[in-house]
Amino acid sequence: MMYNYLRDKLLLFKSKKILGFLSFIESIFFPIPTDVLLIPMSMSKSYKWIDLAFLTTVTSVLGGVVGYFLGVFLFNEINPYIIEYGYLEEFNQSKNLFIEYGVIILFISSFTPLPYKIFVITAGLLSLNIFLFILVSLIGRGMRFFLVAYIAERYGDPILYYLNKYFLWLSFVILLLFVIIKL
Repeated sequence: MMYNYLRDKLLLFKSKKILGFLSFIESIFFPIPTDVLLIPMSMSKSYKWIDLAFLTTVTSVLGGVVGYFLGVFLFNEINPYIIEYGYLEEFNQSKNLFIEYGVIILFISSFTPLPYKIFVITAGLLSLNIFLFILVSLIGRGMRFFLVAYIAERYGDPILYYLNKYFLWLSFVILLLFVIIKL
């Protein structure tokens, strides 16, 4: 009996480590979203959904910071080509736009199914304030993972069907409204 208890605790611990690792690498390069593992783990009720959401939020933002610094270091490789091909003015205009709207774009990408990893690396490439980057990422990723974990634990399969069906469309509408308002 004690063996089964210890084995189950070890499996739970390993599962959480895998979830944290998936969340970390998903923010940098991995194409499969963290939700694929977060949802069934939350629904299993073997874990506290709030612990899972906290773990995924923290590890995702840590992965985002790694992606940000990849963008910072890639800048040194790309910048000579920007200057050589005469795109410095356009690059500076793009940088100013990202600085002006980057926080909103970063928040949208951290909360919705948009590829957060792309915006993370771009934020580093364009030197978005790192503290602002971390704050916005914590808020956006936290809102997403806490919402997903709570809904999965509380409502289970029926609500997940509707989320999967309409979440991408809802994200698209929010992004479209942003673009229309800014134009």
